[in-house]
Amino acid sequence: MANKKYNFKPNAFVVVIFVIIALFAVVYLLNKSLPDNNLNLTTKSMTDRNTYSFIDDDTVMGNPKAPILIVEFGDFMCKFCGEVHREIEPLWRKEYIETGKVRYVFRDFISVDHPQAFPAAEASECAGAQGKQWQMYDMLFDNAYKNDTWAKIEDKERLLNVFKKYGKETWLNMEQFSSCMSNNYFGSEIQKDINAGIVAGVSGTPTIFIGNDKTGFVKIVGSQPYAVYKQVIDEKLNAG
Repeated sequence: MANKKYNFKPNAFVVVIFVIIALFAVVYLLNKSLPDNNLNLTTKSMTDRNTYSFIDDDTVMGNPKAPILIVEFGDFMCKFCGEVHREIEPLWRKEYIETGKVRYVFRDFISVDHPQAFPAAEASECAGAQGKQWQMYDMLFDNAYKNDTWAKIEDKERLLNVFKKYGKETWLNMEQFSSCMSNNYFGSEIQKDINAGIVAGVSGTPTIFIGNDKTGFVKIVGSQPYAVYKQVIDEKLNAG
């Protein structure tokens, strides 16, 4: 029996369906290939938020009356927060904080996956009670994953000894510092920070809010290039 030859000629509708499927596949693969650093920038001003909703009695870096406020919700074990601290913060300290244009507040938003971050936050708060929060803050970020690598110390006693070492290096009253740490004096304050972050819509760290009551706040999520922060700060300053 002779073999029959069949010529398949797809109609236009079938061709369109295949093209649409192919396009969706391309878009999906492109999205999968993009680096996922949990970065996002919300450029719309948050007019439903005000300064009072972001800070309470937190320690302020810079001029307390500076027109623009930066509030960072962070975690001392968060590697993206460490990037901001090492690469971005020195620039905005020099350009805006030291010149009196901007004030900065750090609030704790601790991941459940970072058990060492809670006592680290307590160390920062206890140092703050003696006027040395920013010195302790710098040491915690600078040593989390290098030098002392306290973020990898699971033994509570060893971890506490590292924080006491930082306390001595910042000339704290060690009796007061040790008592503050042992009694979890600032545990409720840290929980207030976490609750405030949840109310503000924070779901990851770092989440940074920049603005004031007059112009609203811009929310920036993740470790962004300095130009992103600078653009927002300058726009807020120019807006009055």
